[in-house]
Amino acid sequence: MQLSAPPGEEQPDEFNRWGFDMKIISIAALAAVALTPLAAQAATPLEKETAIWQAFKDKKAEAFKGMLERGYVAVYADGTKSRDQELQSLKTTTLDSFKISDFAHSAIDSENVLMTYTVEVKGKQGKTDISGKYRAASVWHHSGKGAGSLWRGTFHTEVTAK
Repeated sequence: MQLSAPPGEEQPDEFNRWGFDMKIISIAALAAVALTPLAAQAATPLEKETAIWQAFKDKKAEAFKGMLERGYVAVYADGTKSRDQELQSLKTTTLDSFKISDFAHSAIDSENVLMTYTVEVKGKQGKTDISGKYRAASVWHHSGKGAGSLWRGTFHTEVTAK
């Protein structure tokens, strides 16, 4: 296969079109990766959980939303929250830092994984200091196949550690 024209000759139109098409495909592939939520790209369960905490801390609402299933539910001392309610919490919560430790995970089945851990946070929710140590659990669900497959959070809970 001849990849370039001999010196002094122009490239055939087919070659130029093919080169242009490949640039478009490459740009589209890079954009797809760039727009995929970080947790969906993360390789390990700990990386997925860390990515969602980081998105919350950084107030990246679209990234955070993209990491949660539409039917997501969270259970806290003050009640349950939906994905949309968690997004509202993001607006009023300021996390200065978080540190995950004692991390463990277990496959529920081939499409679901349970994660348990301790998280130490420093921050405020509104005017209330929420700094402290919490025991947390999350369930992530895998959906789709091939390049379009994603892991998303379906459940989360936290309790104050004693």
